[in-house]
Amino acid sequence: MLEKINSFESSLIEKFSSHPLFVKIDEMSWQKLLEILIQRRFLSLSIVNIYEFVIDALTDESIKKTVRGILNEEFPRNMKGVPLPSHRELLFQDLLNLGATRKMILTTPEMAVTQKVRDESYQVMVDCLGGEHCQVGLVAFLRFWAEVLVSVEYSCLWSRISERLSNQQSDGKVRSEFYYFHMIHDSRKSDIGKESFLGGLTHSQELATHLQRLMSSEEALLYCMNLEEYAYQLKYQFYDRLIQNLYE
Repeated sequence: MLEKINSFESSLIEKFSSHPLFVKIDEMSWQKLLEILIQRRFLSLSIVNIYEFVIDALTDESIKKTVRGILNEEFPRNMKGVPLPSHRELLFQDLLNLGATRKMILTTPEMAVTQKVRDESYQVMVDCLGGEHCQVGLVAFLRFWAEVLVSVEYSCLWSRISERLSNQQSDGKVRSEFYYFHMIHDSRKSDIGKESFLGGLTHSQELATHLQRLMSSEEALLYCMNLEEYAYQLKYQFYDRLIQNLYE
């Protein structure tokens, strides 16, 4: 049964990676790239609300613990419990290091398509409530929308981001504290059911361990696949509209 969803996820990732915006990313002007990343920031800012909704909607304490742990990484602390810069702050700093100005980041209005994707993403989770497969559906959508596809997005954008930022402090480039981290730590990395705890799990893999347990029937499997398809369509639609808006 897992073979079906693993194959399905691979196909969605391949189609998503082949979006025209990603394929032609090297031809894009730096100004337009910054405009895309600033719009993408609005989706990042909604992650906390997405995660908190799922925590409140879940009834399984073991899953709550995993989701809560991932959410808490958004607001890291040092060994003494002192708050460190949040992921939102690190995103802001990465954008500054890429050449955006504070005014540009803070005053650029959210496009209609960005708002639409955020609203519809939230509504997908609301629609799960009360359904027979609510619990597994919430985990499936959260994992694919907020982790798997996020890693794919940043992997596709990294070829341009890496022109100015690095995965380490070297070559005269500033280290990326947001994009590179999420590209690695959110990634799918392995098929569902083949996670290895050696070396630690990515966020996608952590959630996948629960999916494997919850997908106890063909009906639940298909329900999850439909939600992942919807997550893919929302993100694909986002980049479709960005191309239209930026090149009108």
